[in-house]
Amino acid sequence: MPEFAVFITGKPPPKALNRALLLIQDFEFGEYPEDSQWTLLTSKKLPSTAPGATSLPVSDIRDNNDFSSMSLAEINDFIRANEDALSAIDISSGDWLVIDQKGFETSTCLVCEQFYNPGEESEGEGEEGLTDEFRAARLPYEEAHGMIVNLDIANMGFEEYVDEEAGVQEDGAWRWQSFSSGADDNDDMTDEDIKREKALQELRDGGHVD
Repeated sequence: MPEFAVFITGKPPPKALNRALLLIQDFEFGEYPEDSQWTLLTSKKLPSTAPGATSLPVSDIRDNNDFSSMSLAEINDFIRANEDALSAIDISSGDWLVIDQKGFETSTCLVCEQFYNPGEESEGEGEEGLTDEFRAARLPYEEAHGMIVNLDIANMGFEEYVDEEAGVQEDGAWRWQSFSSGADDNDDMTDEDIKREKALQELRDGGHVD
């Protein structure tokens, strides 16, 4: 399975960035940091060899980030123009993550997917196949890994994660819908919660998150 690119279009201080990059990790099925699949990209000049997953903590990128203030469409244009280069360094060009300024303010991120047109035979329009278009869903940091992996392996479809009746929101993203059936009366922390909190505390102890 490839790594997934993370693009930062906001201007977060290092502590907010480290918190976000920690909370998108898989603490449910994977071992952190060994199984991390997220690669933070800050330069339009891609490396010649696979960079692997980004280790935490990271430093301040506010003055050294080519993707700062880019729109979702501009990020998509970059990916479409660099499909072969991304593939060569084992980074997906079909699914990626964006954290914008709104995301840092609301602890949410944008899972983006290259749009596959089902074609006219499946109630679509035009020819069947991958297009240069994309779709994005805004969801909590903690839900990002589960969604992007399931999209990558085609285990679940984009439509299963979003509120189709609500449609695309003002920020250009679809509204995420939770699979939870409602309020949980059990206040006990799950194994996933415990592992996540332990990793957060290690960053706090080092002064890398609040």
